[in-house]
Amino acid sequence: MKIQPPRRTPDNEQKFMVLYSLARLGPCTDLQLLQFLFENDLLNYFEMMFALNDLCDRGQAVRTKKNTGFLYQVTDAGREALGMFGGRVPKSLRTLLDGTENEWKKRFRDEMQNEQEIVQTDRGEYELNLKVVERDMDMMRLSLSLPTRELADRLAKRWPEKAGKIYDTVIRILTEDEA
Repeated sequence: MKIQPPRRTPDNEQKFMVLYSLARLGPCTDLQLLQFLFENDLLNYFEMMFALNDLCDRGQAVRTKKNTGFLYQVTDAGREALGMFGGRVPKSLRTLLDGTENEWKKRFRDEMQNEQEIVQTDRGEYELNLKVVERDMDMMRLSLSLPTRELADRLAKRWPEKAGKIYDTVIRILTEDEA
C-alpha cells in the first residue's frame, strides 16, 4: 500500500478562501482568522499567512497596525476579485460561513472590544493590561500587577465576560457623590 502525502490546497484556492472569509467575517486579526480557518480544518497558519501577505501585496486586503498586532480587511479590489472569481471558493466554505458567520463575528467583536495583554516585568511580576474598546476608542484601561502567570492568565480569560460590568461599576462608583 502506497502512502499518499496530505493534499495541499492550491495557492489560488487558499487566497480565495482567505479573501472570502475576510469578506464575510469582517475586519479581524490574523489570530482570529487563524482560529476560524484552523478550527474548521481549512488552512494552517503558514498557508493562511502566505495567502494574507499575497492578498495585501496585490491590494486585495489591507493590514492595519493595532496595539495587539495587525487587523486585516478586504479592499474594494478584493471585493471585485471575489465578484469575478468567487465561484472558485469551495462550496463547503460558503455553506460553513452561511451557518456560522454571525457567531464568529460576535466572537471577534467581543475579543476586540475587551483586549488583554500579559507582560512579565523586570521584577518578575506579571502586568495584566486590560482594555474596553468601542469604535477604536479606549473607553477604559486597567493595569494590574500580579505575582504569577497563572493568576494573570486566569483573570485575562475572565476579562471578556466581566469587562462591561467592571466598566459600569467604576463609572457608578466614581459618579456616586454627584447624586
